[in-house]
Amino acid sequence: MRNLSARFGWLVVVCAGSLPATDPDAPGSAPIALHPQNPRYFLFRGQPTVLISSAEHYGAVLNLDFDYLPYLDELKAHRFNQTRCFSGTYREIPESFSIRGNTLAPLPGRYLAPWARSDEPGYFDGSKKIDLSRFSDEYFRRLHDYLARAGERGVVVEYVLFCPLYEEQLWTANAMNAANNVNGVGKVPRDQVYTLENKELLEVQTAFVRKAVSELRDVDNVYYEICNEPYFGGVTLEWQRHIARVIEETERGFPHRHLIAQNIANGSAKVTDPTPGVSILNFHYANPPITVALNDGLRRAIIFDESGFRGPNDVPYRTEAWEFLLAGGSGYSNLDYSFTPTTEDGTAVPNAPGGGGLALRRQLASLKRFIESFDFVRLAPDPAVIAAGLPSGLNAYALAERGKAYALYFDNEGFTGPFSVRWTGTLEPRFTETYKVFTVSNDGVRLWIDDKLVIDDWNDHAAKEDSAEVALVAGKRHAVKMEFYQNGGDATAKLSWSSASQAKETIPAERLRPASGEGSGLLGEYFTGKDLGNRKMSRVDAGVDFAWKETSPFRPQGAKARTRLTLELAVPAGKYRAEWINPLTGAIDASEEQSAAGDRLRIASPEFDVDIALRVKRQGD
Repeated sequence: MRNLSARFGWLVVVCAGSLPATDPDAPGSAPIALHPQNPRYFLFRGQPTVLISSAEHYGAVLNLDFDYLPYLDELKAHRFNQTRCFSGTYREIPESFSIRGNTLAPLPGRYLAPWARSDEPGYFDGSKKIDLSRFSDEYFRRLHDYLARAGERGVVVEYVLFCPLYEEQLWTANAMNAANNVNGVGKVPRDQVYTLENKELLEVQTAFVRKAVSELRDVDNVYYEICNEPYFGGVTLEWQRHIARVIEETERGFPHRHLIAQNIANGSAKVTDPTPGVSILNFHYANPPITVALNDGLRRAIIFDESGFRGPNDVPYRTEAWEFLLAGGSGYSNLDYSFTPTTEDGTAVPNAPGGGGLALRRQLASLKRFIESFDFVRLAPDPAVIAAGLPSGLNAYALAERGKAYALYFDNEGFTGPFSVRWTGTLEPRFTETYKVFTVSNDGVRLWIDDKLVIDDWNDHAAKEDSAEVALVAGKRHAVKMEFYQNGGDATAKLSWSSASQAKETIPAERLRPASGEGSGLLGEYFTGKDLGNRKMSRVDAGVDFAWKETSPFRPQGAKARTRLTLELAVPAGKYRAEWINPLTGAIDASEEQSAAGDRLRIASPEFDVDIALRVKRQGD
């Protein structure tokens, strides 16, 4: 075992700042910060800023085959101003998450780690092992250049320090696994990598954070995320707080401090004990955007930091982005799988769990232009401005500077965030024999037959099949209950059966009855949230065979029909200009000027299919 303590302490002092960095006296050298007047937004290079992007899968620096200049040029072309960059302490393999052209999965010999290579063969991909006691000059040169080129284009980089090991193959490929480094560090299970228990690993991680933060001390277009999705893989809160303290302690003598972000949850969560030093709360798959209101009183930025697992259709990403920003969110970052190591300009046809491409980037650019058409630091969430005229089932979000300006957004996509379902009733088999019952779920599922729990897979996971054997009697009605929740990404729920005499099939409606005993099928109770606690609707389903993917079980009936709004807005008396914006094209579909009668402004929209935005500004002030 090498003496890591002495080596790391020496290296951080000698190497910090040893490579070229931005001149701290240059204009704009103060890094991106929370806006002092409204901390839901940012101040970057003297300008109020909201962060919006449709960006590559985080491997721009660690993957040597990725030419990041065309990529950054494409972001600039749409005036996007954010991208996430994984540090290289984590990498993926080509099979990971069914993403073809995954920038986080470099080919053999093309992975650039933040640590230096040794002369000893035996790394996962056949190349040289990693030496965790030495940092890679090549890596930090590339990182500095990437940040500089991003900065030239006005792009802020979220530098993600760590990421959990979601599955065993990812730990097998990781540099901190003892099998891949010459230091003998990392002889632990993958769910113990990010804790305070293993002092040698913690020492390696701490030294890396100090090195990275020291190297980037004078870079203005970067902030740090402690760990991507720390709610997976055994990452402890105490460890996260340790990393936040290391960042703060390292920067203590620096002229400027950088923002620190913490990834809180998939979906939504209320933060009751904020981590000291953290200014940005990141959420993934945060639709509907209820997490904004839940945490509004904390006076921190709240970012929808990852989407991209809702299929190839643009609509879910466009609508969730508009919803989040118009609910008062600070930023939105979509995973755009059209950026690959061979198509850095974003022209690939995505072959992945999500989408991306030029059309979606144009739609998200329209959102950015819309927000920036306001003095948005003066805006605050204000749904009460919609006094009347909102149809049932239509989503509505509003930001307002009361008496001055109003930004509103409407869509009929229905509830698309975490939800849960309970199906109950009876099933009646054709044969008396042992049956195998199957569930396919994404995410959690539980199944009871005759009040006995036979399948229990109540956790977040990709689509998977579970099964159990049960003894059933022909003609007998056996009680059945199936519970399901979706916490992000695609949503799949299926229930089928088979036996020696019965081919495998979705259990058909004629073999199911709701608890009332009338009709066929199962009673489905649908809840917002994953805990079966807030029932939104009930209905009888013919069976359980659903692949909602990017759509929602709560989508209003007839949502494809064109909609027209006639609204009353609660505004002070005065003359106003109203402009109806098409979020698909960014065009103004209709506009009018009129005066508010008393405290009401009555306006009518043009017809729209999926969504529409409204910009209202008082005239003559």
